[in-house]
Amino acid sequence: MYIPAYSSMTETDAWALMRDYPFALLVTAPDGVPFATSVPFTVIKESRTLLTHVSIANPQWRHLQPNLEVLVIFQAEHAFVSSRWYESAPQVPTWNYATVHAYATARILEPDELHAQLEGLMAAHGHAADMTALPADYLERMKNGIVGIGLQVTRLEGKHKLSQNRTAADQRGAVAQLETQGELEQAVAARMRLSLEPQVP
Repeated sequence: MYIPAYSSMTETDAWALMRDYPFALLVTAPDGVPFATSVPFTVIKESRTLLTHVSIANPQWRHLQPNLEVLVIFQAEHAFVSSRWYESAPQVPTWNYATVHAYATARILEPDELHAQLEGLMAAHGHAADMTALPADYLERMKNGIVGIGLQVTRLEGKHKLSQNRTAADQRGAVAQLETQGELEQAVAARMRLSLEPQVP
């Protein structure tokens, strides 16, 4: 990913974004042809791992080979920024966003690991009871229809493009306009405002 120095994200911030936006795009490239699936991930910073699962009918799990890197793309909020919102002129419109590209090696989870991944995923979203409410034989049949995937993160590329290459006045103008719009735009404004504020050690 192209990342100018001013929009580079720290690894700590990258892990935080992945945790906050765990529905991501798993990308493989068998024989050089890209293949992608949108799936929810369990993000575990301490062990630098990502856990997910796909349908057994999805051929992507067969693309996974030891020591072969795959890519997971995490996308946070994003919004159009009008050039008319900047104090200085002339300017061009742009798009502000935050994203993380996680590169990792993958393996297939064992059945007990898959069960733990499903339990953890449900619990993380406040629905632990969804698993325990299911009849054991039915749950087992459903688990036989999916494949668990464990990813060991090898490197992270994080980018927050938030008009940092503009003057503080231009950034404040964009923030003020974004804050008058929808929820997505307001979230971008909040992220921009954090980048403007002095960082407390």
